[in-house]
Amino acid sequence: MKDEKLTPIDAGRCQAEIKEGSFMTLGPRAMQRCESVPSWVAVEIKDGKLYGAMALCDSCKQVCAKLMPHVQFWDLQEGQADAS
Repeated sequence: MKDEKLTPIDAGRCQAEIKEGSFMTLGPRAMQRCESVPSWVAVEIKDGKLYGAMALCDSCKQVCAKLMPHVQFWDLQEGQADAS
């Protein structure tokens, strides 16, 4: 990543993308942005610099924590890190 500016988080809507339909859907499934209200900010830091951040709802945070255990989570309302 070059010295590009990061896109600001969207505090009004979860920024995770999920696949539409079920696993039984024929052909490729389209991606759709989650419509839930976020309560967390996922923060990724690489080489001591902010690499990315996105707003997540509770269920998308659970998935992100499993897939990317190195990501830090901050409570969007409290401004505090998740202790878990």
